[in-house]
Amino acid sequence: MMSKLPEYLKGVRFECTNCGACCTGASGRVRVSREELERIAAHLGERVDAEALPDWAGDECGELRLRERQNGDCVFYVDNRCSIHAVKPGQCRRYPFWFRNVRSEAAWEKTCADCPGIGEGPEIEPEAIFRSVAEDVDTE
Repeated sequence: MMSKLPEYLKGVRFECTNCGACCTGASGRVRVSREELERIAAHLGERVDAEALPDWAGDECGELRLRERQNGDCVFYVDNRCSIHAVKPGQCRRYPFWFRNVRSEAAWEKTCADCPGIGEGPEIEPEAIFRSVAEDVDTE
């Protein structure tokens, strides 16, 4: 975990451009809590059964996750946008400030190349970056 903000993260601006780069492509894993699962289901007008998961979620080794399409896209990336944006999981809300993205300057440079929202919008306060990374590490 970071004890102080590295130089390459100082003065970072970020605003989601809704480009879908973080929702599509290579397979990933979006972890969800039971509460997030229920919030997404309510948003979709569904109920989460205590015995079975909805078809858009799975349990992999005791970890709840959103399912992906065969091409790696999130099941909720529809018509070039997130169809659950208002209730998207915390992992999605924290992007791009995941530990694996900020752990080194090289990792951050790759993330910047992948995400057009980095460099846009308001400057992100260091405390918000620390909070995001800490939450991400806690859910690993």
